[in-house]
Amino acid sequence: MIFEFSIARKYLIPRKRQLSMSLIALMSVGVISLVVWLILVFLSVTDGIEKNWLKKLTSLNAPIRIIPTEEYYHSYYYQVDGISSESDYTYKSIGEKASALLTDPYSPEFDQEIPKRWPEKSYNTDGTPKDLVKETFNALEELKLAAQDYEVSGAILKLRMVRPQGIPFSRTQEKGQGFLTQASYISTFSGKSPNLPNLIETPRTEDLNHLFFLADVSSSGVSEDTPEDLSEISTHDFQQRLRRLLTHMTIEKMKTSSHRWQALGSLLPEGVEFDAYAPVRQGVVSQLVFPIDKKECSGKVIKKQGRLHYMDRDGSSHMISLSVPLFVEGRVEMETTLCPVDFEGVRALNDLRFEVKTSLQGVPLAGQVPWDGLEIEKGSVIAHFDSPPEVSPLWPYFIGKEAFLPKTDAPAVVLPKHFQNSGVQLGDIGYFSYGAATSSSIQEQRLPVTVCAFYDPGVMAIGAKVILTGPELPHAINTASQSMIDPNMINGIQVYLGDLSAAKEMKEKIEDALEARGLNSYWKVTTFHEYDFAKDLLQQFQSDKYLFTLIGVIVLLVACSNIISLLVILVNDKKREIAILSAMGASKKSIALIFTLCGGIMGTLSTLIGTVAAMFTLHNIDSVVSFLSFMQGHDAFNVVFYGKSLPSQLSNHALIFILIATPIISLLAGLVPALKATKLHPSQILRSE
Repeated sequence: MIFEFSIARKYLIPRKRQLSMSLIALMSVGVISLVVWLILVFLSVTDGIEKNWLKKLTSLNAPIRIIPTEEYYHSYYYQVDGISSESDYTYKSIGEKASALLTDPYSPEFDQEIPKRWPEKSYNTDGTPKDLVKETFNALEELKLAAQDYEVSGAILKLRMVRPQGIPFSRTQEKGQGFLTQASYISTFSGKSPNLPNLIETPRTEDLNHLFFLADVSSSGVSEDTPEDLSEISTHDFQQRLRRLLTHMTIEKMKTSSHRWQALGSLLPEGVEFDAYAPVRQGVVSQLVFPIDKKECSGKVIKKQGRLHYMDRDGSSHMISLSVPLFVEGRVEMETTLCPVDFEGVRALNDLRFEVKTSLQGVPLAGQVPWDGLEIEKGSVIAHFDSPPEVSPLWPYFIGKEAFLPKTDAPAVVLPKHFQNSGVQLGDIGYFSYGAATSSSIQEQRLPVTVCAFYDPGVMAIGAKVILTGPELPHAINTASQSMIDPNMINGIQVYLGDLSAAKEMKEKIEDALEARGLNSYWKVTTFHEYDFAKDLLQQFQSDKYLFTLIGVIVLLVACSNIISLLVILVNDKKREIAILSAMGASKKSIALIFTLCGGIMGTLSTLIGTVAAMFTLHNIDSVVSFLSFMQGHDAFNVVFYGKSLPSQLSNHALIFILIATPIISLLAGLVPALKATKLHPSQILRSE
């Protein structure tokens, strides 16, 4: 084997006298390497996209759902709440059943007689009433699974969007309002979902600015058809909002919100000249305009003893008060640090002061400025805590691995991120409108809400219409219309897994555990593969992966066929050496192995080159996408389907496939020339030489 390998390696090493042979060999290796690179990159990206889609799907809907069956809704356990005073004569959701103190709230002394058509009450072996919900959660707990109940409803969402009119965060700023209406599903916010942090969008810069803009806006009148003019909240409530914002936020950079920035005068250092424009009318300077960079202007400005002196190019000099309007040709960006705040003394945003550092015309500027004519350019928020925070932030936060909605004046909701395209921002308020059945008619009811975050619903069409909120809102809507209850969608239990591939196996374990407790007839267990809104998409994606893999195999076979051509030429070129080897006692098997190893070496070398190239490409995939977008003149990949960036991790399945398939196909390709080499007759070849 060592002898054959050394001969094969010798044949493949490029030599000057065999230039044509070397070029063919390099071309063969290059083509196979290119195909290996293409297959690895393509399969890695598609595999990563599928994982991202599944992660978003199972973060929102959970990998496994346990849904009540018709038998559950017809059971004594569920129906008894409708005739029991202890239950306020209303049916209970799964969440309410899980937290209820009484398994059977029925009292023969106060409640009506139980209808004879009802099924018999279920009992445990010890004679106590069987609690269908608590027993189910106990079974899941024994399997060490994280589970949470969910409830889904539907309503009309109407948002009131208050927006700045004029220059934001300036003394001339005013407020206007518009409205957005959309029919939506409402689902329970699943705080126990392990992938939820990846689903919720981090507050954007414009959202942070908007939260401060709304800090003094009252939510009164939001549920009215014709709301009155906007009103301000009390000073105490304003201070509390600021405290909640600033306690868990760091403002790192700010920029001027317009060309006018009056605080610039206090930052200009004493005795330093600046270029400026200054219209002079009747010997009085009406305003000063500073360019960002040094350039020829109408004059110079210098600060002396707290006052500005303007020197015109004609030699005239003017004393200017700091109250004269000051402008900058451009938006000034600055690093900021919030000064210590005494919240009890804050009455408006301009009471907040910042230590700022910036430059103008190459001169460093530093000092304290109020929040006037400035907006946030860069900021970061804190959303992860080890223990419950004393002051709750105004966005969703996480304690350990569990997520929580913030406590706001109106219940908090998390919207799909496509609402951002309609101009919705954090802090916007509105209400859910739904119909409540009465004895004689359907009456409209309204529940106020506050937008606290956005989430990425992925490519599922239903995800773009689902609004996440606390369990109280969907339950209130469902309770108002009992006819809406649908055991296939409205209420159930979500079960979360760390490994999605174990979903089908875990489903069987859950079904066995429920059957052991006599609960299997009350529940239907489904995995994400069976969800109606996702099943077709997942099946199509899986079919596409198989198709693309088959195409990859075919292309790889075509690429490796170059090895056959190369080795056939090599056999013809090495006839004399083959004859000598045979004459010296080399067996046909040994000669065949030499050329088979040539194919295997070329395949292995091509695999290594292609794999390294694929890893390099995936590591720089964002640069590749940017280049493709530049060449096309638009985004190469739709953000809705592929996310903000393509997956950059090499797929293990694709790598294993390539590492096995390419060398084997190359070895098989080397067999054809190897067989030809064994059929050569040494005596004829040597006589002809």
